[in-house]
Amino acid sequence: MLIKLKPHGRLYRTLPGLAILASCGFFLAGCAAPKPLPDKVTTTAPARETKPPVEEVPAPPPSPAAKMPTEAEKDDREELLKYQEGVRIFREEGRAEEALGLLDGFLMIHPESAYADDALLEQARIHVSVGEDREAIGLINRLLRDFPNTPLRKRAFIEAGNIYSRTDRWRDCIQTVDNVLTFELTPEERSGALTLRSECSIQRKRYPEAVQDALESLKISTSADSSQAARSALQQAADGLKDRDLDRILAQSDGSEGYGVLAGERLERLVEKERFEEALRELMDALVHYPGLLPEEQVGKIFAAASDRLLVRSDTIGAILPLSGPYRVYGEKALQGIQAALGLFHPLPSETRPRYKLVVGDSGADPVMAQRAARKLVDNDQVLVIVGPLFSRTSRAAAQAVEGRGVPIISLSPDPAIPGLGENVFRRALTDRQQIDLLVEMAHGRLKMRKFAFLYPDTPYGHEMTQLFWDELDRRGAEVTAAESFQPGVTDFGPQIRAMAGLDRGLTPEQQTLKDSGVEVEVEALVDFDGLFIPADFQTVGLLAPQLAFYDVTTPTLLGTDGWNSPWVTELGEHYVEGALFTGNFIPDQMDNAARELMERYWLTFGEDPQPLAAQAYDATLLIRTGLESGMVRDRKSLTRYLLSVRDFPAAEGRLTTGEDGDIAQRPHLLTVRSGNIIRFVQEID
Repeated sequence: MLIKLKPHGRLYRTLPGLAILASCGFFLAGCAAPKPLPDKVTTTAPARETKPPVEEVPAPPPSPAAKMPTEAEKDDREELLKYQEGVRIFREEGRAEEALGLLDGFLMIHPESAYADDALLEQARIHVSVGEDREAIGLINRLLRDFPNTPLRKRAFIEAGNIYSRTDRWRDCIQTVDNVLTFELTPEERSGALTLRSECSIQRKRYPEAVQDALESLKISTSADSSQAARSALQQAADGLKDRDLDRILAQSDGSEGYGVLAGERLERLVEKERFEEALRELMDALVHYPGLLPEEQVGKIFAAASDRLLVRSDTIGAILPLSGPYRVYGEKALQGIQAALGLFHPLPSETRPRYKLVVGDSGADPVMAQRAARKLVDNDQVLVIVGPLFSRTSRAAAQAVEGRGVPIISLSPDPAIPGLGENVFRRALTDRQQIDLLVEMAHGRLKMRKFAFLYPDTPYGHEMTQLFWDELDRRGAEVTAAESFQPGVTDFGPQIRAMAGLDRGLTPEQQTLKDSGVEVEVEALVDFDGLFIPADFQTVGLLAPQLAFYDVTTPTLLGTDGWNSPWVTELGEHYVEGALFTGNFIPDQMDNAARELMERYWLTFGEDPQPLAAQAYDATLLIRTGLESGMVRDRKSLTRYLLSVRDFPAAEGRLTTGEDGDIAQRPHLLTVRSGNIIRFVQEID
């Protein structure tokens, strides 16, 4: 503890005449050069507290008969100057070791000095400043023993209490503070002593005593720092109280701030025990009895926890999807998957119509719209859970909007960082890394492709997937021979294909001679790569694949991500996509019960096969429905626990397992095209 000395009092009013001490001849130990010392530190107020100095007035000229100082007065002044020199060296120059030597010499020469007790306490403070608590305690005990009537006893006990607390001597700390409290103290001194005793009592697990001390300290404190220290001690002590002790102390409440802290502790315990009705009722009482004393954050947290349990509609599912703007088609497919999972329009013949309500908010691709939709679903519609949004930015915005409300969110974004946004935030989607790892392992590891090229859209997604693929190839020692990008929305990929295949290169001398003689010369494509990675959607691939064939780029295997996984890729790409390899989260499979059930539900409702995004939203919603119908889910908190416990859940996309971070993961499928149909590639090589 660093303590600062006040520059007034009987012992430190003036330092005149210090020059005569320069030789240090009056000390037995001499003035040897000091050892290296720690940085300069400061100490507390002067050891002895006195009345303020009287204002000096000019004295009349001395008369010949003016009285000269006596020898006793000269000796007293000399002792004062010697003591002050030892103090000055430490307080002004930070030379702790030399100051200790000077004060030792002073005590040896003047053991009966009126300043001996001051010197002992000053030495104790110097030892504290350099971390020598044991030596400091020894000096304080010597002071209390040798000078029983010293006016420094109060200050000595306070110094000792701080040392005992810092060195984990809790019993000694409490006994020392008991002594301090017998003195006449200022309100601030008393507050500090009570807080110190409270902190030491906490360490000894004497929580009721600690609470009482902290309550009194907070009530009489006169500064922001001491109030904060008392409040902190009170909160720590309250955490350790048994319920019956907390209730007993609260029964004595006088409505002051400290009791408001205890009331907040009781409210939080009621919420933890899921006694929500009682918590809500007592919260209303606390706001009346302790107006303005309960922290707004604590009040909001308790109210949200209680009201979310009592006011949440457990049969109401919320969804946030892009139902307007350029991504509307994706939002509509995801919405259809959610509706199919809930059986809202046409349940299976074997089941009765479930009583679920779906409330949908439109996010577009705008984070602000997503935030607004999330707040409405929680505050107005009181939904149990939110499925969506689809994209990283909108998912982040929605999670932020309802942070701290305990609302589970199952995002459908591929961003792997989404589950880290909060303890109630989950994600159901393939990650980019999962897809790249599987694709590269198959292409390079099992099919032995050694050279690759990239043809990718100039978008964040295109750049990210290409970079991931390229990094993995570098790690494995594969070679990249070409990389070309194209603007989203283009329909002519000729320039990129020609550059990639070297079709714009110059003629060789032999070819130029033939051309000059009138022979038609064509530059042949140089296809020096085994695999061509195209991280685009199925519409783009459907347009691009025929153009590759037009330029005779037909030998490489086309490689893609889950954006290819649509029946339209074969409709648009025709036979040019035969043999391509790409990843997917879902493939219709009548042999799989979960996939077959999705297809039946979807056909009953929409009269078509489900798209992969619909399957993704379907599985996320099916998890919720299964939890509700099993009885394991009753509210938001139990839904969060249920989602975290998911292991090998039989979903349409494959078995799902929730990781510790809240990622509801599956192993991606590796797909290919055979005879115009998308099938599992694994079946082809097993």
